[in-house]
Amino acid sequence: MRPLRDTGPSVPKENMIIAELQTTISSLKEESSRQQLAAERRLQDVIQKFEDEKQQLIRDNDQAIKALQDELETRSHQVRSAEKKLHHKELEAQEQIMYIRQEYETKFKGLMPASLRQELEDTISSLKSQVNFLQKRASILQEELTTYQSRR
Repeated sequence: MRPLRDTGPSVPKENMIIAELQTTISSLKEESSRQQLAAERRLQDVIQKFEDEKQQLIRDNDQAIKALQDELETRSHQVRSAEKKLHHKELEAQEQIMYIRQEYETKFKGLMPASLRQELEDTISSLKSQVNFLQKRASILQEELTTYQSRR
């Protein structure tokens, strides 16, 4: 149960308290609004700062990528150039070998009679076939020796 209110002279006092509370509420709302605006401005400043930093990082990254691409292009050009030089040197070396071989064969033919040359080539061929035969024979004898030793 509530006590009965006395509506006498205290009403203006209550009105005054209500008015003060309304003023306090109004000033607190204004302060809250100011703080919210300030917080939103700080948030926008932070967002802008991060966006600026992000853009700077993107620019730095793009520059780094461009520098690496340029470096890669330079190195690729150097590799192609070195490959061309190497190929040229290989061709020169092959030409020199062919020239030396022709020169040697010409001199060799001139120094040795054709019949002697043919005889030496036949001897070399015969020796090669004898070596092959002896290698096969040695292999067979080795197998026989292994078989003989395993039976003992």
